[in-house]
Amino acid sequence: MELQMAYDNIMQAVCAEDIFGIVEGGKKAIADAIKGTYRRISKIVHPDRYNFDVNKREMADEAFRRLNEFYEGAQNKIDNGTYGKCLDEDVAEDSSFVIKTSKREYIISSTLAEGDLSTVYGGDCAGGDDFAGKIAVKVFEDAEDNDLAQNEVKVLKLFQAEPSNQSKHLPVFLDRFKTTSGQLGTILRYIDGYDLYSVRDKYKKGIDRKHTVWMLNRALSLLGYVHSKGIIHGNIEPGHFMIRPKDHNAWIVDWCYAATNSSRSGDGFKVYNEDFSAPEVKDKKPPLPAADLYSLGKCMIFVLGGDVETNEMPNAVEDKLQRFIKFFVRESPLQRAQDAWEMHEKLRELIIELWGPKKFLEFKM
Repeated sequence: MELQMAYDNIMQAVCAEDIFGIVEGGKKAIADAIKGTYRRISKIVHPDRYNFDVNKREMADEAFRRLNEFYEGAQNKIDNGTYGKCLDEDVAEDSSFVIKTSKREYIISSTLAEGDLSTVYGGDCAGGDDFAGKIAVKVFEDAEDNDLAQNEVKVLKLFQAEPSNQSKHLPVFLDRFKTTSGQLGTILRYIDGYDLYSVRDKYKKGIDRKHTVWMLNRALSLLGYVHSKGIIHGNIEPGHFMIRPKDHNAWIVDWCYAATNSSRSGDGFKVYNEDFSAPEVKDKKPPLPAADLYSLGKCMIFVLGGDVETNEMPNAVEDKLQRFIKFFVRESPLQRAQDAWEMHEKLRELIIELWGPKKFLEFKM
């Protein structure tokens, strides 16, 4: 719980002041106060405390790295006399447009992606530190789709409300707003990664299967947690699966189509993707975890350079790994993989069987 709270605070911070607070006094007094806070937090998130738990160590690694970036930024601000001005910084006059909420101002400067229903913009939190202030803003084109934006906020808040080792694989919700035309917008921490469409675009013939397994491992860990909370993503496809090469982190994004506790709420599938959705999605049957696992399997076939229609994979992919992935994409939900945690453990065993103890392999984009 202590690690989770520290992680959440660090990940949702956009400037050093969010971590260390506003401190009164001269440079030395400010520096001493910040150093004390840094030491207290670093004891909680230092990775060496969690050698016994891989998931917690990965979370601590992320938090400790970002904490040190904030600390270095705070020291630079103290030196140049700007510490304490995180929320008071003037908005750049040449910004494309500015969003104001009760929390802060956001400067929107680019378009990251355009979909059928929504557009995702890039920008920065006003006064935010360079590495932590970057944001992604999703706005639906029509106010009639506001329910999807509300659904994503609800789901992400459910995730953030409870401690979880899988937080590092989820988008970080920061804020929301409404446009003058009535559309709801969500503001998320920008993810410094690549979706699987970008990966396949670089690796036309598909990536090495040893890289596929760490991506699959991360996704299964996350889905095991998500499904245990009664939540089905409902639209996993290459554009919603993101990876960060330098540390092999992975995220599943775009939770606006998620179904929550469908057996009680009656919440159902909201979208069908011909290439990546399970057959029961098209038939609008009750959402089950097997549907997400089907979509995940199709994503792995795609990034391997395979054919998502026939499920054929390159010959370089070992037969045992091919059979493992094909278990995810069987037509009948009752005959395919059902439990993400179980498949996560079986994948770990398969990796050792095929290649021995796990080793970190550099992945380039």
